[in-house]
Amino acid sequence: MTEVLLKARPTKAQLADRLAAPLPPGLELYLDAQDVGDLARLERLAQRLNELRPNPSFVYIVEGPLRSLDGAFFDVSVDGEAQRECVRRIAWLASEIRAEAVLVHAIAPRKLSPPLTREMHQATLRASLSFVQHYVEIVQARGMVPMLENIPPVARQREATYMCTPIGMSAGDLAFFARKFPGLKATVDVSHAQLFLNGLRTDPSLAPPELGPLVGYLSTLEDEPTLDAYLSELDPYLFEAHISNARGLLEEGLPYGDGDMDLDRVAVRLSRSAHYLVTETIEPDANRGSYMREAQYRLEAALRAGQPASETAYPRTRETDL
Repeated sequence: MTEVLLKARPTKAQLADRLAAPLPPGLELYLDAQDVGDLARLERLAQRLNELRPNPSFVYIVEGPLRSLDGAFFDVSVDGEAQRECVRRIAWLASEIRAEAVLVHAIAPRKLSPPLTREMHQATLRASLSFVQHYVEIVQARGMVPMLENIPPVARQREATYMCTPIGMSAGDLAFFARKFPGLKATVDVSHAQLFLNGLRTDPSLAPPELGPLVGYLSTLEDEPTLDAYLSELDPYLFEAHISNARGLLEEGLPYGDGDMDLDRVAVRLSRSAHYLVTETIEPDANRGSYMREAQYRLEAALRAGQPASETAYPRTRETDL
């Protein structure tokens, strides 16, 4: 049965909020570069997460940072020691807290110029094979599931910057890596997928000037025309999905009912292949997962009923002090 997890940075405030009632079946923990960069801090974090585990069946999944140990953006096309060590540390923490899976982004971040090309896409896929193989081997050696996540056409990198990536936008890229490396699974972020699909349909002449070349590239792609088609390509490899809404080309991580997608229908569709649905709305206050709790309630209701959840009030988190 598909379960609904909450997303959290492993800080005192966010863990207190996410572990409040109604308790989810688990958490997906996003690590920042500062968590991974200090081994003593990483050890303390592992100890704290084990102490806070509410029950033996509580699920942990660990997501790697957007920056590597050398301060550069994480980039699967770069097989350097800083990134290898970053993966080793992520896998160590995940193993220490008995996590089920580890996640990194299928990204090779670039500035918006020069424009992306099909040749750049193919070359970047080939360049990424070495590091992705290393990542898969490290995570599998510790008995966990390695995963790659899709990327929106404009990668904001949690830093309000504008970047793009030659790989990782399409379902076909995640499927390519999963076929190459048995046991590698996919995380589909439906918000990212919807932004990609919106980009395919955007008229380049109507896009903001700085995004014109990127949108022009997207308009040349013959790719998945609908979200259902996008998800169908990933069904054989899907392990989990990140759930939030999206609008246009830039608005990701929107509240459950605010965007281009009917997330009730999407949740029921995903329950055929995903083990977990992870709420990943962008919160006005990251320490208070109000939109995540709404998504938790509505996802659970939709999964129970196999149909859209009602628009009734949802339970709010209560305050706790860890």
